[in-house]
Amino acid sequence: MGKQIQLAMNAEDERSFLLFLKSTADIQIFEAFAPSSEGLFVEGFDPLRDGHWSYYVWNKQFDWAPQFGTVGDLSYDPAHVGWKYISNSSRAPLLEVTRSDIAVAKTGRLYWSKDFAAPNGLNYDAKAFSSWVDQIWRWVRKHGKKVDSLPLVPYLLPSAYQEWKAAHADAEARQHDASQETPPK
Repeated sequence: MGKQIQLAMNAEDERSFLLFLKSTADIQIFEAFAPSSEGLFVEGFDPLRDGHWSYYVWNKQFDWAPQFGTVGDLSYDPAHVGWKYISNSSRAPLLEVTRSDIAVAKTGRLYWSKDFAAPNGLNYDAKAFSSWVDQIWRWVRKHGKKVDSLPLVPYLLPSAYQEWKAAHADAEARQHDASQETPPK
């Protein structure tokens, strides 16, 4: 079974998160999909827009060679037909990062598939990789604030939490003001 943790980050939090990851290991970041194989290799998260929601982080301490596939004609988005993706990600020493958008209460997650999709086992030290993943989870729990009122009860990293708190306070104030209005006679 895989491991996951729900979280929400904004751009500032993402920069802090990547700095933390880079302090723990030599990493390579991959886009989930790109127009070319070379385009899958990135230095960080691109600005939020279509196609930049999912990334993989490879801790290079764990031996692995990415294999590339091509999006076929049955793609959900015809504009992505012919794009490249990593075809062996489910058995790889990768941390999947799904981004969030706190403005619309869309949470993201960190996910490691572990041996969920590897019936023949993994080709890397899963125990050592699990230790690295646990270190990341501890960092998220230490720096994030768990918000029970959001779907999936995510940890909001500091800047996203402040953004959510400000928006939530504004909404509560508007609701309070509306309840204080006297109906016309």
